[in-house]
Amino acid sequence: MTLSNNQIKLINSLHSKKGRIDNNLFLVEGEKGIRELVDSSLQIEFIVLNNKEFNSKLNCGETPIYFESESNVIKYSSLTTNEYGFAIVKSQKFDHSDFDFTSGYTVVLDGVRDPGNLGTILRICDWYGINQLVCSSDTTEFYNPKVISASMGSFHRIKFLYLDIFEFLNQFNDIPIIGASLEGKNIHEYSFPSNGFIIFGNESEGIRNSVKDVLTDHVKIPSWGNAESLNVAISAGIILDNIRRRN
Repeated sequence: MTLSNNQIKLINSLHSKKGRIDNNLFLVEGEKGIRELVDSSLQIEFIVLNNKEFNSKLNCGETPIYFESESNVIKYSSLTTNEYGFAIVKSQKFDHSDFDFTSGYTVVLDGVRDPGNLGTILRICDWYGINQLVCSSDTTEFYNPKVISASMGSFHRIKFLYLDIFEFLNQFNDIPIIGASLEGKNIHEYSFPSNGFIIFGNESEGIRNSVKDVLTDHVKIPSWGNAESLNVAISAGIILDNIRRRN
């Protein structure tokens, strides 16, 4: 089967945030993401693969697969390096009832703008068994294709909310709210509680002042060199590793 003009228009519309929101759909691009996707519970509308993959054993049940030339796959993709194919997938919606904030950890992102950083944080959360993410309204969109690609398939195992995080965190009086900050306590000496929120701020500005007002504690990664700061995704990996080793 080959794609219709309407399907091509739909695919192109999903390159923009507005198109993804209006259609309640998003793109998963590349072999790793697609193979993770077919084993997930997400609803796949259809898949487009390179003609070279015609005999590939992709176990996707009754999901329609369209085969296109390599040049068309690259043309219709949002990622210039994608030669394998892509899938059109139904977006997920979550609300507070899908979350349990009273046990384990929830990662909170305050103004993380770089899609590569967000995607890497999803992958790190998945690695450390944390599947709850709360994002400020100005954090980059979860279904941005670069986020999905950088997550390396982990995106479908993470629940997420976008909201005013000051108002959200202000509801919790009995759950630790810990922020990553250069003024915090050394994570190598800090006793992390068994559950709570761990907050990572904007790449250049950190956690905004209004959110700092609701923190119960601050932690930092100690430095032995002269670098001014760490990438937010790297910081998340180091801190989540320390949380897991101490719990």
